[in-house]
Amino acid sequence: MYKVMIVDDEPIVRMTMYQMIVWKELDMEIVAEANDGEEAFAILQSRNDIDILLLDIQMPKMNGIELLGAIQSLDAMKKPIPIILSAYRDFSYVREAFLLGAFDYIVKVDMDEEHMLPVLQKARQKLEKLGASNDSQVIHEEKVGPDKVIAGLLTLDIQSNVMAYARIVSEVCNWLGEINQVAVAVSLSSPAEMTSKNAIKQTIKAEMDSAVFKHIVYDENPNEIFILLTVPQLRSEIMIRQLIHATLSLIKTRLEQYMNVRVAMGISDIVDGRKHWQRLMNQARSLVSLSFFEGYDKFFYPESEIKLGKETSADLRIKLKANSMEIVRLLQQENEAQWELEFDRSVKLLKEKAKWDVHETRLILTDFLWELGALLYTQDVRWGGVFDHCHPFEQLKEFHTFEDTIVWIKQVCSDIYRYIHELGPKANAPYSIVEKAKEFIQQHYCEELSLSMVSQWVGVSENYLSRLFMKNVGESFVQYLTNLRIEESKRLLKKGYKIIDLSEKIGYVNAEHFSRVFKKVTGVSPKVYRESLGLGSEMKTDQILKGPSG
Repeated sequence: MYKVMIVDDEPIVRMTMYQMIVWKELDMEIVAEANDGEEAFAILQSRNDIDILLLDIQMPKMNGIELLGAIQSLDAMKKPIPIILSAYRDFSYVREAFLLGAFDYIVKVDMDEEHMLPVLQKARQKLEKLGASNDSQVIHEEKVGPDKVIAGLLTLDIQSNVMAYARIVSEVCNWLGEINQVAVAVSLSSPAEMTSKNAIKQTIKAEMDSAVFKHIVYDENPNEIFILLTVPQLRSEIMIRQLIHATLSLIKTRLEQYMNVRVAMGISDIVDGRKHWQRLMNQARSLVSLSFFEGYDKFFYPESEIKLGKETSADLRIKLKANSMEIVRLLQQENEAQWELEFDRSVKLLKEKAKWDVHETRLILTDFLWELGALLYTQDVRWGGVFDHCHPFEQLKEFHTFEDTIVWIKQVCSDIYRYIHELGPKANAPYSIVEKAKEFIQQHYCEELSLSMVSQWVGVSENYLSRLFMKNVGESFVQYLTNLRIEESKRLLKKGYKIIDLSEKIGYVNAEHFSRVFKKVTGVSPKVYRESLGLGSEMKTDQILKGPSG
């Protein structure tokens, strides 16, 4: 059972947390609560078993940011997963909280089961994954597979787990030896399905076997594979690099020709010893991240990495921050060319000055998303409210090249501009989004119709259209469509239509389903309703349709 602590200076918020969620179903329990950061910090120091921290940003004595900083400063203390509770106006605080390790955030006005459950479920999944990694850090007496050992190698905090790290590297060295150790990170151009990922892994293994390397191939995630290898038979670093390069080139060619997969590879230093594997893997991962700028089909060696000075980085962020604010200002003006021009200028500056610093570039782009989010809130809209960018900060991580990222962010800006100048005003105009949707439904209610189809037609997201319907019509999309169909069926029943023919004319796949819906809405079956009109049986209906004979 995962242990949760709530930190909030509002007792009603803490009480709501207890009652809103069925914690046992999440395998969680609330074990502590605090009124401010100081009290929370004291509790965390006294008990080292808190897994999740629900933390208000704004509190007396020690606020949420200060508490997160205090937690980070204590190496020995267990680090709970922090989930931030914030108000709309707290964007700058929330961003700072993310930089201090916050896992996610919940806006207080959205503090209901629908919004909280996904965040808590995601936190539980992370805890389960961390638990699995911790399990792999202990080498049991029975044989442990390489995958579990390498997983522990990637996630282990060496400083606080010296003995566990020693056991892991000892196991790796038993497999590979200690001479001429190299780590290679392979980045795939697109996330592979499990079946193709296994084939990719096997292709890499086959070529590594042919080159007579001692090696381990480990698939870290859908987009990344690690190769740990040693070349004990050679002593010349030049020859070692030539052999590795030739083998990796062959792997790249095989994957491109036979698997239709493009790759980039980061290759670490060549070192001897027992304690370097984690550093080598992190170095290889850092090097392959340069493909974010350079693209795929390339190899990145240690000399490829160029560090930017702190002053240049700070100056660049200040300049780009001003550019971001200008783009946001221009998005609010009815001149599409102006914001696009400013956007392109900023991208050019970013690409020229921040090149090779992937982490810095992602931070700058994340800052810009925060600015766009703030603009949306001034329009009384949240992410996902109008267009389908529900989790933009997660989506940002899914792009593996600078060009793809910029194309996506520019589309986000375009969607926001379109909402402000086209969709937003229409929502309050006589010919509103809802009226346009109702007109489309009126024309197509007899077909198979869904909220997704209608939302695409009017150009807004499903969530936004659903909320507009409830607000302006007083009922949901499904209720509106159902009532429209039933009213039409009543009209057709009065005309004498057969029930079996009627269902298809109003959009139901069969008569039985139509009858159930009709009875649910009206309280009586179609047959009883027809009889109440004095039309009687189907035969009488047929006679009405045919008219008098002779």
